[in-house]
Amino acid sequence: MTAAPVHNFAGMKALVLHESEDVRSNLSGRLARLGMLVDAQVGELRPGSLDADILLIDIDRAYDEQLPWPAGQAALPMVGLIGSESPGRLAWALRHEIDAYLPLSALAKVFSALVIAHETFSRKCARRDREASHAKVQSGRLDVVRAVLLLMDETGDEALALKKLRALAMIERITVEEAARSVISGWTKLRRSES
Repeated sequence: MTAAPVHNFAGMKALVLHESEDVRSNLSGRLARLGMLVDAQVGELRPGSLDADILLIDIDRAYDEQLPWPAGQAALPMVGLIGSESPGRLAWALRHEIDAYLPLSALAKVFSALVIAHETFSRKCARRDREASHAKVQSGRLDVVRAVLLLMDETGDEALALKKLRALAMIERITVEEAARSVISGWTKLRRSES
């Protein structure tokens, strides 16, 4: 079961990056009515701006250097503010994995964009966590194989080597993968001392 989307933005901080004073003012008023604190800026993010909970950015004039993270690695949910629908601007937004879009002609729909952006960002973070966990498991399996191969030099038998690795994990109260890394680390240190 997944958590319910955020429906109350009171007390959260929104960062608005747009060249137009009218857009910044209009959005600031709408966000303030939702109980949000608003920091409206022009150009690149000012130092200290990243304590925001959501970023609303003008994708018509956005550029890579405007954001302090690599494309697709945003540190907070992002809403793309769309004035024109040029393919190049939309491609930029897709490359940066903007979480939700809000046409400038529909600023009254900002609440929906905030809900969608938060939910999309939450799902992206969960996916990244799962992928990192999967990569760690895969890496751990390779470490177990390496450790068993190293222990086979002592035991001469694959089953005995695996049994020894499991026993080490139980004694140390760690996972088999952690025990494997310990064996590999010990073997590496031994080899360095011998050379």
